[in-house]
Amino acid sequence: MRRMQSFLLFFMFILNLAGCHRNASETEEIVIQNDFFKVIYNSTTGGIDVYRPDNIIIIRDARTSWNTDTNKVYYSDFKIFTEKSVSDIGNEIGNGRMLTLSFVNDNEHVRIDWFISLYDNLPGIIFETKMTNSGSEQLNLKSIVPLTLAGKTSGFLKWPGAKNCITNGPMYYDPGRLLFFDSTYTKPAFYGETKGGVIFNNELADNPKTIQSWWNVGIFSGYDKEGLSLGYIENKTGLGRIQLLQNAADKFAVVAESVLDPGFILKSSQSISSDRFMVSFGQNPYQTLEEYADLMGKIGHARIGSIVNGWCNWFYTHDTYSEEEILENARFIADNFKKYGLEYIQIDEGYQTWHGDWRGNSRFPHGLKWLATQIRNSGLKPGIWIAPFVVSDTTPLFKEHPDWFLKNSDGSLKRIGPWPGEDTDWFRNEIPKRYGLDITHPEAEKWFTDLIDTLANNWGFEMIKVDFVAWTVFSADHFWDTSATPAQVYSRALSIMRKTAGENCHILDCGPGNITLGSINSMRIEYDQYYGYRNEAWTQYFRGSASSAGAMGKRFFYHNRTWTNDADHVCIDILSNVQAEAAASLISLSGGNMMSGDRLTWLDKDKIEILKKVFPSVGINAKPIDLLDNDPPTSFAVAFSKPFAEWTVAGFFNPNLEHPVEKHFTLDRIWLDTQKTYLLYDFWNEKFLGEIQGDIKITVDPGCVRLMSIHEKKSVPQFISTTRHAMQGAVEIENITFDNASGVLQGVSTAPVGNRFDVIVYVPDGYSWSPVQNKLYDDFRYFTIKMVDNKILRVRLDFADTSRIEWNVCFHKQTKEKK
Repeated sequence: MRRMQSFLLFFMFILNLAGCHRNASETEEIVIQNDFFKVIYNSTTGGIDVYRPDNIIIIRDARTSWNTDTNKVYYSDFKIFTEKSVSDIGNEIGNGRMLTLSFVNDNEHVRIDWFISLYDNLPGIIFETKMTNSGSEQLNLKSIVPLTLAGKTSGFLKWPGAKNCITNGPMYYDPGRLLFFDSTYTKPAFYGETKGGVIFNNELADNPKTIQSWWNVGIFSGYDKEGLSLGYIENKTGLGRIQLLQNAADKFAVVAESVLDPGFILKSSQSISSDRFMVSFGQNPYQTLEEYADLMGKIGHARIGSIVNGWCNWFYTHDTYSEEEILENARFIADNFKKYGLEYIQIDEGYQTWHGDWRGNSRFPHGLKWLATQIRNSGLKPGIWIAPFVVSDTTPLFKEHPDWFLKNSDGSLKRIGPWPGEDTDWFRNEIPKRYGLDITHPEAEKWFTDLIDTLANNWGFEMIKVDFVAWTVFSADHFWDTSATPAQVYSRALSIMRKTAGENCHILDCGPGNITLGSINSMRIEYDQYYGYRNEAWTQYFRGSASSAGAMGKRFFYHNRTWTNDADHVCIDILSNVQAEAAASLISLSGGNMMSGDRLTWLDKDKIEILKKVFPSVGINAKPIDLLDNDPPTSFAVAFSKPFAEWTVAGFFNPNLEHPVEKHFTLDRIWLDTQKTYLLYDFWNEKFLGEIQGDIKITVDPGCVRLMSIHEKKSVPQFISTTRHAMQGAVEIENITFDNASGVLQGVSTAPVGNRFDVIVYVPDGYSWSPVQNKLYDDFRYFTIKMVDNKILRVRLDFADTSRIEWNVCFHKQTKEKK
């Protein structure tokens, strides 16, 4: 028996040396794979290789790395990894396999665990690096790189046929750009470099052709070609930065860097993750970006579906206004716009005594609680803007608690502000001076929590708009808790806000929703509208990569997947009528928050009618048709599918104020069948444009929009548009049916009492309508029927004392005469 026991012990020892219990030997390859990728740990090169089916290489010699206070880049050396294992995994993404590679760097006294995961139904590879301080001393860690294909490695990403990419910016003011790989990269100049999230790993950044992006980047070869996404699917601890450099026609160097902050301290035995970074592909550019956002929303527990239809004063008052200004517009809205779906009154900066003292100033003598109550008594919902991390040096809060604020590396108080630098007159002469609240200090966190409780639960605001993050939390050199990162702090703040304000309070984030996903309802996606002059206002809507059109186009894929997109306000007072139609159409096509930004009591009747036609938001957003051609895109399309009909609304815009443009697309570019025939109707011009097949050609006059409904042609009478809402049936049609036996088209339409609008019906060959009561039209209690053009019949609905009308039209079926 003893001999048998000794033999078994010796046998187990030999097995352990041979690595037969799933720890591979130095000469073996470790492989995980699914239907989309094969991941191989290559002991010869010491790197990770990734193949697609048919042995097509996509990643060669991948590594992980990190940056410390010495500004040195440390790379993993897989040849000395002490632990290599494969395990089954199951989480919110699904089931799959994970390759784990681990080792300890004796010089820095850190343990590195690198995780590479494949999931059964996911066409993506997920990388994550966890770092643990295995020493007794603190470690100043500046960033972690979950994936590097650059530097001392021979690594590359291979994607044949790549022509251009779409980047992302840190938050609202920089929505990213459409870039071509053969061009020199220039940094966006909106605010200059964001105060925080600055790249530490400069191995690629110094090359003038290296493209930089925040959070994600998409690489594309054409509309009908597969697209590649490189993106962080979560940002719990770091600010995700991506560098991309095309080294050859189909090969790229890549660095995905999770930026912490300059003073971040990894304490002894503490661990921190890089967050998960994914390389994935889709069947086309749109699907690639949408599936990336779908996964973000899934693991981040996204709150989608809550939309603000409202009004805000900022764009015509800036920070000088009174409580009476708010109430005057609220009363007007209650009387004229509430019935069209406008329900929120959001007051913006200018009500507060100081930043950090959020009580009403002398222009608000009754206080903010009273004002919120007055808004609610009008049947509307009060909303408020705050910058909770900004505190002026004039406030009691600052004077009494200097230890609650961000510090410089030398321990002195750190000033904050949007100025471009400290060597500027703006910085030197700013009065009052402002400082950043550090909520990692327990008492500062309690003050912050109490502020949100006051706004939401005491004063009664049902919407909170959060602003000024780029130059507050993100600007921190370090926090009171030196083991906290800006992403962790901001995520914590919005989590507190959600918990304190409750589930029913709409939170609009003017910071990066990539961090606050799961706490927020909507995210501002573009730069503020400039409302001083007509030309500048038009520019912010339609010219430049940071315009409304630019943001809607490049950030379309987030909407209803991660949050509700919040594009710019509808500010149309100083625009011409046709420009106003274009601006209103654009924001309506965004499908997100719909906010009016005009002094409505002064708006002329034509503009009032334009505004009514875009309230409420339908919640479904358009995609940019020319996503890979123009920045900003100028053509958008959205598909609607209702039980009674399916149709597309397409908007074609001309930003040029002097010359007309022609828009020409094959119908498959608008996600329609090139073999079918469609009916085209111009909404603003109220004109039927005929039939199209195969392609669409539209001439757009200077500074205009052509907003079209597109319906597949049927052999029976069919509705093709309305004059009530820009989305032409998505709001105002409850049901429409056609009975072949009787030839009757029946419909149910809704609208506010006192409204009047038309339903446009196409009458095909083989059917006719003629009035019974009069020579030209038939009158009924709530509607009138009239032929207004060849094959076009108008049903005019009058909601004089009702909000719902059942209507019907009896058609005659024509029979062919026998020869």
